[in-house]
Amino acid sequence: MQQIDSFPQHKHKPGLLRHPLVSSTLIINTILKAKNKGAKGVVLIWHNISEELAVNEILPFTNDYLGIPAVWVHEKQQPLLEKTCHANKTVTLTINGHAKEEVTTESFSTMIKGTESKNQTIIINTHTDGPNAIEDNGPIALLTMLKYIKDQKMNFRHTLIFCFVSGHFQISQAGIHGGQATSRWLKDSRQYWDGHSTHGKAVLGITVEHLGVDSYTDNPRQNRLIYQNMSDSMYVYVSNRRNLSILNEAMKVTQPLGNYYMLKCLKTAYFGEGQPLFQNGIPTISFICMPLTLCQLASFRNEPNIRLMFNQINLIMQLLTLSDRRL
Repeated sequence: MQQIDSFPQHKHKPGLLRHPLVSSTLIINTILKAKNKGAKGVVLIWHNISEELAVNEILPFTNDYLGIPAVWVHEKQQPLLEKTCHANKTVTLTINGHAKEEVTTESFSTMIKGTESKNQTIIINTHTDGPNAIEDNGPIALLTMLKYIKDQKMNFRHTLIFCFVSGHFQISQAGIHGGQATSRWLKDSRQYWDGHSTHGKAVLGITVEHLGVDSYTDNPRQNRLIYQNMSDSMYVYVSNRRNLSILNEAMKVTQPLGNYYMLKCLKTAYFGEGQPLFQNGIPTISFICMPLTLCQLASFRNEPNIRLMFNQINLIMQLLTLSDRRL
């Protein structure tokens, strides 16, 4: 186990930051500029990544439909595109899918009443949607924790709110003012966290996402993804020193597998569904792994490693138990 108090510095080097999520998000303004200049469609080219990483990406997911079709292709297709362009040929962009409008979706939560009357709450949240079994397996972790609490007949000083949020992959529609989907649940469920009048006051938010992830590295020269080991790096946003102390204690008890990196919380740079909690003044500890295949359609590369997933749930359960005692 390796513990580092900041994001690994090499991750900031542009040549090594090749996660498709970043590129697909940064390109949105370029697509809009093309549309405003009269373009009827856009073809985007992935460079410096393998075909195995470029295929079946469900990206980006932070915006509404831009009003213009756009498709990604691998750089191997660039010569053909250039030849077609120089020949002044007409091409057709075909995007397969089914569009549905005004479809309702609903988040839900369940509460375990605390034994003390301070009306303080701990929120444990995740999201319910995603294109594969590591992107959206947070609910399995929360359900596992709930079953363990029930089977062991556990009691907690604080009231626990387990929150299952819908709309993570429709942030532009589900979120409020550009926030993650949990921002809407917070708006609709103030009785659990804002501390006003008889409302509960949230003293901690624990966010759980993307567990049991095998590590792959991309090799553009070999044009493939290469398996590294059974544990991709786990990044943990920790909002204050008290929370970091509790997390360190939980890690000493459980000795989790793999590398854990601690990230500083920033309201404008905070990946995942822990962001809205922090933006609303709730202290947070948010677990989020960012594997290269996070947003691809389901394949063997993004199937959860059950042993690792169990190990991580055990850490989070220990964290919850210690937080209930220390806060």
